[in-house]
Parts: sequence; C-alpha cells; structure tokens
Amino acid sequence: MYSKRITYSLFLIIFTLTLFQCKYPELIIDPPITIDSTKQVIPLTPIYPYKDWFDSSGKIINAHSAGILYDNGYYYWYGEDKILGSAENRGYTGAGMHCYRSKDLANWKDFGIVLPVDYNNASSDMAFGCIFQRPKVVFNKSTQKYVAFYKLYLKGSSYDYCYTGVATATAPTGPFTYDHKFFAASTVNGSGDFALYQDTVTGDLYHICVRKSDRVVVKAKMTSDYMNPATTYTAMTGVQNSTEGLAITYYKGVFHLLGSGSSGWDPNAARYYTSTSINGPWSSKGNPCKGINSYNTIDYTKTFEGQSTFILKIQGAENQFIAMFDVWRPTDPITSPYIWLPFKITNNLLTINWIDKWDMDWYKTH
Repeated sequence: MYSKRITYSLFLIIFTLTLFQCKYPELIIDPPITIDSTKQVIPLTPIYPYKDWFDSSGKIINAHSAGILYDNGYYYWYGEDKILGSAENRGYTGAGMHCYRSKDLANWKDFGIVLPVDYNNASSDMAFGCIFQRPKVVFNKSTQKYVAFYKLYLKGSSYDYCYTGVATATAPTGPFTYDHKFFAASTVNGSGDFALYQDTVTGDLYHICVRKSDRVVVKAKMTSDYMNPATTYTAMTGVQNSTEGLAITYYKGVFHLLGSGSSGWDPNAARYYTSTSINGPWSSKGNPCKGINSYNTIDYTKTFEGQSTFILKIQGAENQFIAMFDVWRPTDPITSPYIWLPFKITNNLLTINWIDKWDMDWYKTH
C-alpha cells in the first residue's frame, strides 16, 4: 500500500510538470536589453514628397526655401513664412523665418516665426514689405551663437540689388535678432541664391552665391565669427553661369553641388557638379534626377516641378542624404509643397530618384 502511494504521488508530480510545460512553453527569461544612447533611433514614419505636410498640431508647414540645422538631438527646419493670400509678384509675401523641430525628420513641432519682419518701423532693413528669402542657419562654436543668413531685398528696392542679411540667436529656436546686411559677391549689386558649406573639422564657413551683375557662381570664406566675408569672392570654375537653387554637401573627399537653371518661377532641369576641393575646379555631371512625379506627371527634365534648396546629411548615419526641393506656386505661395527625396553617393556620384513614399528603411535596401 505504501509503495502504491509513492508511485501514485510520483505520477501526480510528473503529470503536473508535464501539464505546466505544455501550457507555458514560452516562459524563457531573456537577457536584459541594453540601449546605445549614442545612436539616434528614427521611427519609420513615412515621408510623402509633394503631398501637403502638416505639423504636430495639424497645420500645414509654412517654411519654404528651407535649410536644416542639427543640434543636440534635434533637427531644426528654417524657412520662409508665406502670408496667406499673397503673391510672389507683389513682393511682400514673407512674415519672416519660421522654425520647426523634429527628432525623426517626419513629425515636426511648430516654434513659430523666430525672425519676424518689422511691422512698426518702415525705415528698418527688415520692414514689412521687404523680401526675405532662402534662410539658412549654422552654429558657431567659438561664439556659441546661431547665425542666420538670408536674401534680403529692401522694401521698395529693385530685384537688381540684393543684400545678404545676418541675424543671430543664443538658442536654435530663437528669437533671432537682426544684426546687419552686406552686399555679397564683391559687387555693388550683391548676390542671388546661395548655399553655405561649414567644414566639420576646422569650423570654416563658406558663402557660395550667384553674383547679380553677371550671374557667375562665386564663393568666399567667412570671418571666424561668420558675420562677414573674410576674403573676396572668386568664381567657381566649371559651374555654369546662372545656376540657382544652390545646395552643397561633402562625402569622402568629394564636394557635391546641386542647382537649377534660371527660368523664373517655372521649373527646369537640375544641374550637378563635383570637385575634390572647395576651391574647384568643378566638373559638370549633368542632371542627377531620374523618374516621374506620379502626382503631377512632371518628370526629371523639370526636376519633378521642384527647385533645389538644401542637401541634408542624416546625423550619425553613413552615406544617408536627403535632397530637398521647393515647388513654386507664385500666385499662392503658402500652399507650395515640398519634395524630399533620399539618396546615397556611389562611386563619388549621386542619383536622385522619384519615390512616392519612403521612410528610413529605404537606406537599408539601396
């Protein structure tokens, strides 16, 4: 009897353990997960080129001819704030520089107009009625200031004369304070569209622009505080005259300069140049764009209806870039959409393909 009880007890124990194992086979203790805080994690939020783009509050993003600054874990999108109901041919379409902030390049929080035009002083350089275009912002490590550059046509002035405006702030979200203006390109007419190249090693800043007087693309090194040109502007040999919409990046010993032709508000073919030195000479590589914008059926020969404004290198990533373009609707500029397209550089050349929808996984498969 005693042995039967032992046998029966052992049977119950084995049976119970078997049931437990069958019912809970997934009870495995995983090792603890460690997170590398030095690497940025970007959620896979899709970007739709050409479609309306809304900020985190549901309002359409109003930051045209943009430039992007990466600072302390965030991307800052600066652009022209367009006034509702305005028209480019009437000039005063801008309320100043608008700023948005994001961690993932897809979802943007509105920080408002961080450099406004002056509504109270008609004699101010920034008086309402001036034309404010193509703002770009860089950070100066030595002065600990954020420096904004932009095209500035004074109120009532001719398009034949364009200043470069300079404003500064102590935080990326401003407020920015207007400091001064200067005629770039070593000419009394000033300059048109421009790009900035900031050397990540030396901190040197270069101002690249179209000279108003003869439409030659020129460059100059800025002073160490970035506030004024330190050298005369010299021609960028090899870059075709009247190249606008300038944008530049650098990767593994090669500079890449993107631009457009000059055809007013109408789109045209993109232009692309490379050089192994910021001083040139530059070599034309033709039109880097491929494909057709499926939303409007405009193809690469007219840059999908866009014009280049900035090349963004994704922070902390190897060989990941975004080409940024603006679509111009001169009679209603506030509704002008944005075209952002991803690309990589292969064999020292870039190609920008049209994509209807993309996210950060694109870089893993291309």
